[in-house]
Amino acid sequence: MDGKYHPNPVRRVEIPKENGKKRNYKEWGMGTMGNKRIGFIGLGAMGLPMARNLLKNDFEVHVAVHRNSEPVQELKGQGAVVHDSLEHVAAGCEVLISILPADMEMQNVLLDAKLLDALNGDAVLVEMTSGSPAMMKRVHDVYRNKGIRVLDAPVSGGTIGAEKGTLTVMAGGEADVLDDVRRVLEAMAGNIYLVGSVGAGKAIKAINQMLAGVHMVAAAEAFALAQKLEIDKDILKQVIGSSSGASWMFLNKVDAMSDRNFKPGFKQRLMKKDVQIAVDEGRNIPLPLAGLALQLYNMTEKDIGEKDFSAIAEYFVGDE
Repeated sequence: MDGKYHPNPVRRVEIPKENGKKRNYKEWGMGTMGNKRIGFIGLGAMGLPMARNLLKNDFEVHVAVHRNSEPVQELKGQGAVVHDSLEHVAAGCEVLISILPADMEMQNVLLDAKLLDALNGDAVLVEMTSGSPAMMKRVHDVYRNKGIRVLDAPVSGGTIGAEKGTLTVMAGGEADVLDDVRRVLEAMAGNIYLVGSVGAGKAIKAINQMLAGVHMVAAAEAFALAQKLEIDKDILKQVIGSSSGASWMFLNKVDAMSDRNFKPGFKQRLMKKDVQIAVDEGRNIPLPLAGLALQLYNMTEKDIGEKDFSAIAEYFVGDE
């Protein structure tokens, strides 16, 4: 590939059934790997439901013990294999999936010598963290030097998409690597795009998160103005939803803002981190809206960092 971003939607393929069960992918030319043994690192709000969907689709999922034992025990009860270390998870797996909080965890976990030594040379790392393009490229360089293939594959769709298996994957890497892990991704995602070389996935995710972060601030301002002008929320949703100011963020978050229900789907501190990545990547160009949104997320993180990022509305209307 030439390093440029080439959007290329990957078609979801329905596999014919035989006796009520899906037939083998290899029978139908769906990639060259078995991809049945999956190592999974990162059982947070996104990772846990994604791992559940892999189990539901008959993959053999391997996880490691963790100080937060609840998700591990839940997956064990659903058939996952639990190991005492990440290197034991990695050993023998055909695909290693990681979805971690940030760059620091990518570095500490994925570049750990024990993990690297445990991986089979035929394995594929599918890296799904919302991290920086630079860290993704660093991980890729290390793995490539060991002969291990890498797919840069962050996701969008939130915890609801993770639960339903309808996430969007922004895949950066070689087409043949994507083809080899396609059915693994299809167990978790409804839309898969090959967007360029390794690093391009993280870049597009940063752009998406920048837009989401800015849109959320705009939606919170709109909600505050509607409250001041005593506009009925449901009427506002109906009219705005069919007008030129229509906003996915407003329409999907206005109920939560109205009810002050900020149970985290995507935590504010993580949105702040993602907008920071975008601002850092664009430091040589003017990004005034992203910069202002980042300031607001920084100012409010102490109070709402563990809430859903829609809690930024509290800055405009108060928390009652």
